[in-house]
Amino acid sequence: MNPPLVSSTTADPADLPVLAALVRVTPGLRAKHDLDLLDRLAGGREVREAFDGDDAAAIPQGDGFLLVCAEAISPALLEGDPFAAGAAAVATNVADIRAMGGRPLALVDTLVSSDRAHAERVLDGLAWAADLLGVPVVGGHLTIADGAAALSAACTGTARALLRAPDARPGDALLAAFCLDGRWRNAPAIPIFTSLRDRPPERLRDDGEALVEVAEAGLCHAARDVSMPGVAGSLLQMLETAGCGATLDVGALPRPPGADLERWLLTFPSFGFLLAARPDRAGEACGPFLRRGLACAPCGAFDDTGTLRLVDGPREALVWDLTANPLTGLAGSPSADG
Repeated sequence: MNPPLVSSTTADPADLPVLAALVRVTPGLRAKHDLDLLDRLAGGREVREAFDGDDAAAIPQGDGFLLVCAEAISPALLEGDPFAAGAAAVATNVADIRAMGGRPLALVDTLVSSDRAHAERVLDGLAWAADLLGVPVVGGHLTIADGAAALSAACTGTARALLRAPDARPGDALLAAFCLDGRWRNAPAIPIFTSLRDRPPERLRDDGEALVEVAEAGLCHAARDVSMPGVAGSLLQMLETAGCGATLDVGALPRPPGADLERWLLTFPSFGFLLAARPDRAGEACGPFLRRGLACAPCGAFDDTGTLRLVDGPREALVWDLTANPLTGLAGSPSADG
């Protein structure tokens, strides 16, 4: 099967500073500043390093790992589109497990709704996405009460070989993998590109196996899913946990045909991952994604600068300098040495 078509147009290099500025102010990235509150859970240095910003917690078990993760859904999305919020609670957790090189097992949810009708829409979204992705909802909690609604979900999974964001190192090749079969959805504050309605369930369930394959074959050693901060913002989170820097080649970044680069940089896709591989294995690491009809391409490199820069040919623009201004200050940050 041929990989999906990818837009071949590139941004005008003169626009790079504008794109960098947009990444810095996107709501999904600004919200990550509040993760410094996790320091309240960390006592000594050893405990602090457990809060490293990775997608899931990995607990050694037998000859592999038990994975545990959780996601809280945006109140604005929960209020504006309860069905989509329920689906997002499933998709985001599944992405976190897959980003670790794992296979999701099951989910539980906790939902507070103001009335039965709202709860029904959320639960319908949960059931729909869980069925599509083949990950059952096996329990949870429901409260009907006056006041603001709230939704969160947690997922377990297993892995034999881990992809950990903090394991990216200077000299690694940066890969980006996406499903480009999909459609845009209107959502509060951030554009969403979803494949859940445009890709057969059997393929949706198998897409994540590409990450298991590259992990178990040793083709990649670090990964992070592309989430609310968009491509560049999610990469910045990965860099902070790894304690390094990177360039992101916007011209090489896979994106849907006709998609505006500015919009795509800030988009939350239903299937999107950033990976680190040795340069000599980068081409081979793309194979498991391309064979599944997904897009995957080298689009930059990790380095020791502690900065994220957008590049297009000979031009570049600084997005963030973690050595001067930490995003969260979680363990691994180039500015969190004390």
